[in-house]
Amino acid sequence: PLIIAYGLDNAITSGNTQELQGLVAIFAVLLVIHYAANYSHQMILARVGQRVIYTLRNDLFKHLQKLSMSFHNKNKVGSVMSRAQNDVYQLQEFLDIVVVSVADLLSLAGIFTIMLIMSWKLALLTMVGIPLLLVIIWFWQKHARPAFLRVRVAIARVNAALAENLDGVRVVQSMNRQSRNLGSFNVLNQGHLDTNLRAQRLASSLMPTVEIFMSFGLAATIVFGGQMVLDGTMEAGLLVAFALWIQRFFDPIRSMTMQFTQMQRAMASGVRIFDLLDVKPDLIDSEGSYDLPPIQGAIAYRDVNFSYEEGKPVLHDIELEIEAGQTVALVGRTGAGKTTMAALLSRFFDSTSGTLSIDGHDISRVRRNS
Repeated sequence: PLIIAYGLDNAITSGNTQELQGLVAIFAVLLVIHYAANYSHQMILARVGQRVIYTLRNDLFKHLQKLSMSFHNKNKVGSVMSRAQNDVYQLQEFLDIVVVSVADLLSLAGIFTIMLIMSWKLALLTMVGIPLLLVIIWFWQKHARPAFLRVRVAIARVNAALAENLDGVRVVQSMNRQSRNLGSFNVLNQGHLDTNLRAQRLASSLMPTVEIFMSFGLAATIVFGGQMVLDGTMEAGLLVAFALWIQRFFDPIRSMTMQFTQMQRAMASGVRIFDLLDVKPDLIDSEGSYDLPPIQGAIAYRDVNFSYEEGKPVLHDIELEIEAGQTVALVGRTGAGKTTMAALLSRFFDSTSGTLSIDGHDISRVRRNS
């Protein structure tokens, strides 16, 4: 804008073609610098962003493998997958937003400084509505964040239902449950659609608000700045430059408004990811635990009780000894506890009470890794 102002007030009014060509050359140099800087920025940001996602996915994968079977029993595969894929991708955009927002804030500071130098009266006039805009954004984000969090929860439910249906498709078809499953899936999908539309209505309401404030600033500049040009207190080129600066001033605000919407989505995803990373395994090595030595294979259940949920016992006072090399068959109907007894032996769960030992070693006292 300053080059344009200089060109209008000096080169064009004086008819100095050589000076005008010099300004064109400066323009060309600025474009080349802008291209190189923008290309470098995008490449570096992409590299850093992808590295963050790479690390975060690895950490999630490692963490999920450490979590106890009780966690995996309570959480559907599709829901966990949604956090590891969709939410991680949303979080990647958070890094882009932070970098661009810092750049926008620096741009705002620079532009406002130049506007004050050019005409402090017009600059302050343009800024009159900014405090009100900030108040509107503050109220808006209080409603936006919960709305975007509901969207993340809704898509997780859809993914969970989809994974469950595909994983059990043989059972679904053998029981002829296609219509009923479609009805259940449609309810979840409709919920996702409704939460998305509500969030989008919130997102769409913010941008027109910024446009209104920009239009007000531009109109005020034309009216009052035009009067200053007519009074001879400001040159016409400077007024044009000031109008361009106003557009450039609101460009970062418009950009940050769009980024603010995306940031709310990313923050909602971040909450879900870090909630998952904060889950502690139920089974941890006790203090003084040791490696299980090479085994012979003698197994002993001593007064073992177990329940997956409190108040709903599965195994009652189990007393069982199996010699090394002995073959024992557990026979019973579905739900009798056969798989549970094997799961306790592998220490996927700890018994509610009693002890389970291998070659006389209480398995709750040995390191799980061994």
